[in-house]
Amino acid sequence: MRQANHFSSQRRAVWMNSLKYLAGALLIAAAGFGAASCKNDAYCFSCETGGDGGSGGNQGGGGTGTGGISTCEEDCVDGTECCNGSCVDVIANTQHCGGCGKVCEDGANGTASCVAGKCTFECGFGFADCNLLSDDGCEVEVSSDPAHCGDCETICLFANATPQCASGQCGILMCNAGFDNCNGMLADGCETNLGTDPENCSTCGNACPSPPNAKPDCLAGQCAFGGCLLGFGDCDNDMVDGCEIDLTKDQNNCGTCGYVCPDLPNATPTCNNAACVIGACDMGWADCDASTFDGCESFLATDVNNCGACNQPCGMLPHAYPKCENSQCAIGGCEAGFADCDGIVLNGCEVDLSSDEANCASCGNVCPAIANGTAKCSGFVCGIDTCNMGFADCFGGATDGCETNLTSDVGHCGTCGNGCPNVPFGAKACVNSMCTIGSCGQDHSDCNGNVMDGCETDTTADIMNCGGCNVVCPTPMNGTPSCAASACTLGTCDAGYANCNNNAADGCEFNTQSDANNCGGCGIKCHSGMCSNAACVCQKSVLLLPDDSPTGSAVLATALTAAGFTVTTAAVPSYQYNGTNPALTNFGAVIVLSGGPSGQASVTTDMPVAGQQAILDFVNVAGGGLVLTEWAAYHVASNRWQTLKPLVLLQRTVAYSGQVVYTIDPGFTAHPLWLGLPASFTIASTSNVGTAKIGTGITRIAGSPQAIDAVAIRDTPVGRVAEIAHAGNYAPNGWSNTNVQKLVANAVDWVARCK
Repeated sequence: MRQANHFSSQRRAVWMNSLKYLAGALLIAAAGFGAASCKNDAYCFSCETGGDGGSGGNQGGGGTGTGGISTCEEDCVDGTECCNGSCVDVIANTQHCGGCGKVCEDGANGTASCVAGKCTFECGFGFADCNLLSDDGCEVEVSSDPAHCGDCETICLFANATPQCASGQCGILMCNAGFDNCNGMLADGCETNLGTDPENCSTCGNACPSPPNAKPDCLAGQCAFGGCLLGFGDCDNDMVDGCEIDLTKDQNNCGTCGYVCPDLPNATPTCNNAACVIGACDMGWADCDASTFDGCESFLATDVNNCGACNQPCGMLPHAYPKCENSQCAIGGCEAGFADCDGIVLNGCEVDLSSDEANCASCGNVCPAIANGTAKCSGFVCGIDTCNMGFADCFGGATDGCETNLTSDVGHCGTCGNGCPNVPFGAKACVNSMCTIGSCGQDHSDCNGNVMDGCETDTTADIMNCGGCNVVCPTPMNGTPSCAASACTLGTCDAGYANCNNNAADGCEFNTQSDANNCGGCGIKCHSGMCSNAACVCQKSVLLLPDDSPTGSAVLATALTAAGFTVTTAAVPSYQYNGTNPALTNFGAVIVLSGGPSGQASVTTDMPVAGQQAILDFVNVAGGGLVLTEWAAYHVASNRWQTLKPLVLLQRTVAYSGQVVYTIDPGFTAHPLWLGLPASFTIASTSNVGTAKIGTGITRIAGSPQAIDAVAIRDTPVGRVAEIAHAGNYAPNGWSNTNVQKLVANAVDWVARCK
């Protein structure tokens, strides 16, 4: 409300100024210009004939009408503006406040007005604009808001109480628990703690009773004994007689129960105002310091400060102290730290033993010379005054002088205690008072010149500092450099290149993207002689060495042809193959069948050594692919195929006839040999029972409860081999099972490096 009245007084001042402009406007209207329209145009040049004169009034005639010769309207007077063809007072008009069309809008709980060309706001009764923001109007109801009670500045706040604001007046709504307004005054709120006030214990006016010489107390709203009155004590612990002892004068209970005034030196004690004091001094003694605790401390016959009487000190010579003998003053000795070294009484104790280098601590004690510095006497001790430049007394004191050379001591480099930090991979040093690196350990150097990281460079492995600082390893061909054992060597090869000759000098000399002898990696040889994008260009031509069942072999050949291979079936069975009928040169893979009908030569006859050697060289030298079946293990177990033995992957123990289940091993489900095959399938077959051999590149990829190791492969850089534990044409259904056909076709694709 106070805020609103402040703004009202402002408006009244502005309104008075506005009346002047309003009077001017009225005069203009009275002069006959009010009926004319207005136009604030300084460049109006069109003129016309004046209008007719006006009609006469009640007492006078009308005008002649010949005065006007121009239609240019007059400008509005100061304080008005031309708004919609009329001169408007923009000083006080709420629809055009400060300018045409600037409307002052009423807000919440208040009315807008225009004062001095600016919109202002008048709050309604009981409301105020406390945040001084026009957007929310008079936002506070000061008649009931405890934070703005009666006006914006008044906050209702009372001790231990919940305040309220009613009709713009602060009041107490309720007291906090355990408190009450016992004095009925509003200013101090709920001033009484009913749990601790003995005059208002639990309720206002409930005063607790008092024992003799004692005071009451209130604990948790219950009356209790609050202790004795000042100067009294309950020494018999009997509340019936209250606090029966006057502690201010009882010598046996002086100040507190049971405290007996002790004997005092050279005095008789007494109790006065609850304190033990001196009653009387012994003969020749006096209490000159007015202290009870040391009794009558001054013996007037010898006390230099109270010689013969209290406060009668003996006079002093320079740095000398007097003495009192028989209550008379005399010279006694020197002040502490001073001495009479010249024996002259008149100048007193003339020598300061604490700082005199010729009389340090005692007369005639001359301070000795200091190594690497100058001597001084300080605090009665001979010591060091200053040290020579570059030296300091870091330990030992004056006995060894300025013993530390700050220019070279690694424990005190530049200043005492400034120990040089350990040097990583080296030894620390102090040169010209600066910590530095003394030396580097083996295989490390300080190549960046930074003392903080020490001998940071491992010259055995840093390509920029290999074997020594700034020895940069050159970049090898098609690779990145490396530093090993302080010598530059080849690090890694660029993608598509390899160091297959293990010679770092020529870098990564082989392009594994196109080198047929290192296709995709060192030593991976393409039998086709072609390598593209790190993969061998495979030969889809297959040589099939049949057994004694031409019909069964033809079934397998037909299946391989349907799978996209060019199949050549040898004119002789495998046990007659000699390496030239036909030669293996133009084939990507060879399949050896040796499981014809029981009792046939393919089961009992060894392959010529020349044929075995040709197949061995075809795989191990030329990089060709080989697919074998179960009978290969049978021939090796029967002491045949000894030359071809290194390429046989399965070992035979016994044979099995019946249903055989082939199941891919975990981890090989995506292997090319199992492409398009179910995870497990069953065929009626005669199979080898045995395990795969252990050797370089040999892995079992599928198993069988009947055959144990059903499919094994050998994957080496030169030549691939796949062996299937299936008896082929020896079995009743031969090669007619489509899953077996797919398995053989996948095997040929894989060993020929087509997948």
